[in-house]
This record gives sequence, C-alpha cells and structure tokens, in this order.
Amino acid sequence: MSIIDHAKELADLIKKYNDQDLYERIVTLREEILSLREENLTLKDKVKKLEVAKEIANKLVRDGNCYYMIDDKQHDHPYCLTCWDSDQKLISLIVSQARFGKTIKCGVCSARKK
Repeated sequence: MSIIDHAKELADLIKKYNDQDLYERIVTLREEILSLREENLTLKDKVKKLEVAKEIANKLVRDGNCYYMIDDKQHDHPYCLTCWDSDQKLISLIVSQARFGKTIKCGVCSARKK
C-alpha cells in the first residue's frame, strides 16, 4: 500500500467520525504528498537527462569547429559545436562539397540566426 493509499484510508476513517478539521488536514497532507511525488519524478527525469548528457560528453572530441565521436576515426559524422556547448543537443552537421572544398552547416544554428 502506498503512502497516498494510507492517507486516503485515514481520510475515510476520519470522515466517519465527522471531524471536519482533521479531515481537511488529511486532505491537505494528501495534496502535499502528491506534489512531492510529482517533484520527485521531475527531479529523477532531470538527473537522467544529465547522466545521458555526461555519457555523450565523455564520447565527444573536438576537432576544429566540430565535435566527433571518439570512435569516428575518419571524422565522417561531425556535430555542431555551438548546439552542444549551449544546449547539450547533439546536432549533426550538413556536409556538402563546394567549389572551394567541403563546407559544413548546422540547420539548427542557421535557423536560429534568421
């Protein structure tokens, strides 16, 4: 039985004895428990996201103005330096051949600047 079930059961018992003040306190307690439970879930989600970001950060290496994964020896798949450093978003860069060599562009950063 969870703490919320216990609070609900207690509220039902108090309701039988017709103690309105105590009943209201139990209802308030139940609402506080629900609020704490929601906050706990939110914090667990944030911790999980931070752990994932740390795992990714440990696998990234910087080369020039791009990040690459450690195991990408050929540097075939570059990631945006700005997007990762500012928002911890791993955004693939668009690589294209231009007249004067290879160019890279970030669709997210480019869209943000417009």
